[in-house]
Amino acid sequence: MRDFFTAGVRSHARLLVPAFAALALASCGGGGGGGSSNTGCPGGFLTCNGSGTDATAQAPKFTLTLVDAGTGAASNNLTSGKPLTVRALLLTAAGAPLANKVVTFTTNNALATFDPASGTRLTDANGYTTITLLAADLSSSGAAEVSATVDVSGTAVTQKVAYSVSPGVVTLSGLAANSTSLSAYGSTSVSVQVYFNGSLSATPLTVNFASGCSSNGKASLTSSVTTVNGVATATYTDKGCAGTDVITATVQGASAQTSIAVAAPKASNIGYVSATPSSIVLAGTGGGGLSSDSVVTFKVVDSTNTPVASKSVSFDLSTRVGGIKLNGQSSGAVQATSDSSGLVSVTVSAGSVPTPVWVTATLVDDPTIKTQSTNLTISTGRPTQDRFSLSVGTFNIEGWNRDGIRTTATVYAFDRLGNPVADGTVVNFISEGAGVDPFCTTKAGGCSVNITSGELRPRVDSEPSSFGVTAGRVTILAYAQGEESFDDANTNNVYDAGETFRDLGDAFVDNNENKTWSSGEREIQFSSSSTAACPAYPSDGRYYNAPYKSGTCDGVWGAAHVRRNIVITLSSFAIGTVTPSVFTMPALPACTGSFTFRLSDVNNNPMPAGAAISAVSGVTYTNDTGETVKATVSIPQGNETVPNTNAPGGTFHTIVVEGSKCTTKPVGSVTINVTSPSGDASARTITIN
Repeated sequence: MRDFFTAGVRSHARLLVPAFAALALASCGGGGGGGSSNTGCPGGFLTCNGSGTDATAQAPKFTLTLVDAGTGAASNNLTSGKPLTVRALLLTAAGAPLANKVVTFTTNNALATFDPASGTRLTDANGYTTITLLAADLSSSGAAEVSATVDVSGTAVTQKVAYSVSPGVVTLSGLAANSTSLSAYGSTSVSVQVYFNGSLSATPLTVNFASGCSSNGKASLTSSVTTVNGVATATYTDKGCAGTDVITATVQGASAQTSIAVAAPKASNIGYVSATPSSIVLAGTGGGGLSSDSVVTFKVVDSTNTPVASKSVSFDLSTRVGGIKLNGQSSGAVQATSDSSGLVSVTVSAGSVPTPVWVTATLVDDPTIKTQSTNLTISTGRPTQDRFSLSVGTFNIEGWNRDGIRTTATVYAFDRLGNPVADGTVVNFISEGAGVDPFCTTKAGGCSVNITSGELRPRVDSEPSSFGVTAGRVTILAYAQGEESFDDANTNNVYDAGETFRDLGDAFVDNNENKTWSSGEREIQFSSSSTAACPAYPSDGRYYNAPYKSGTCDGVWGAAHVRRNIVITLSSFAIGTVTPSVFTMPALPACTGSFTFRLSDVNNNPMPAGAAISAVSGVTYTNDTGETVKATVSIPQGNETVPNTNAPGGTFHTIVVEGSKCTTKPVGSVTINVTSPSGDASARTITIN
């Protein structure tokens, strides 16, 4: 096409040059004397007036035309995929070609672009150049102008030509999968033809593919594909779709759909996943974080261990003792269907009897495929008063003069059958003085908290002891949601009307250790409606440290705060009392005496546990040779340290004064030294007569 057009231009130029020359001569009075090329019309760029003496510059000739880039036919309608060619011809006013001139093309970039993108071209020897005009995109629509500008001898010459832009029409046809029926986890190709303005698109276009299963991870599908010769091909791979999957292809607003029938995978195994929670309590004994129901979950998979959905599973129990239910049914198997993750669940509800129980799961389609859960425990769950105990690591800590001395309080809680309560059962603590952690949660029935010395230190107490008022004694209360104990006469593990039970009133911190609530002692109320009289404490002493406030019982067996009180002492390192302080040796001929004394701290409590006790002899006697000899003073084994105790009045210890061949009784003094666990020492002297 270029050679044809170039030849035409050359021919056109040969015709134009004589014509422009004739016009120039005519305008200068040509055909007669006085007309010449150098009489005011140099280079053909000047137009002479009739006199031949007044010349003005003549602009060069600059023309623009638009043709179809494919056919060369004149056209000013631009469409995506069908570019136009912009032709520019630059001649002098006399018709001579202007070569090697830079022509700059511009247009509305929102509608069209140029190739080359710079928009600049150089005229050839014939004054001719071209540039390609392309639609900006498939949807471009509107009208604009191509503007071409060239500099000729310092003067910018501009020419314009108008064009319109029509959007291309994209259609899709023949969307289909190579295999419309696909086996589980199989793959196939999916192809679609893309037409542009009625013909297969020669321009590469991006086609997007999507499907229902690919959107939720049950299939993989190439999401975008660029056409090759007007065809886009994607790859589809099943990942457990198991059904009809609709595939959609879209490009430039056009769309098409097809479907693939994907076979369901064959279930080959069912496995136990979990029981939540793994331990439940008897029906009617829940609350406080405990449940009487457990959700047991299994998973259906195929031979590749991939989850299989929509499979029916039958469930049954290893035992129904006590009325255990499965999905609310008291008897018979129940069925459920696996979800998209292959998971299938059933609910086990406890009955009235503690027992281990297993859930059996069987695939309905193939009863040979079955499994069972791990052991699910059904217990009473909540602690009963008779089986709720509290202990401390050290009763008498060196806390009267020191802060931060710690001991532990440990609770063990069991149900009415002696089984540990459910893990996570909360036990609360409050104290009369010092500090205590607010709660602990049980594991295997037990849990512990720290008791830490510090203020408040009780300074005036009235504990009922023969040693009078004793300060430094701290009562700790531990309590939990539980139940009143009863005598299960028929051993059915359920309270039946008429069976003996031990009614519990409100728990309290028994500051003065008299087992009776006194004004100022902190009470833990269980129910504001409980105002009945409370029974006497059991005569066997089992509730000696589980007091309840009178007039706060309800007369009905049921839930209650199970509780225990325990007392620790904040003991001083200094000796408060050594009594008696005077002992009398046996009469001669005895030469040895054994004496027991009571040792207490400044508050008449035991000195700190583990404090070391020693004795220094100041006792002398005369032996059979007439010499004055110092008697030996010793502390028998088991008396040389302060024991772990909270006994009011302190602890008892023995010393032995021993001589040999006495002719006089050993007499004098013995110094009792006590060194606390922290290293502080204190001493007292006793007299031996």
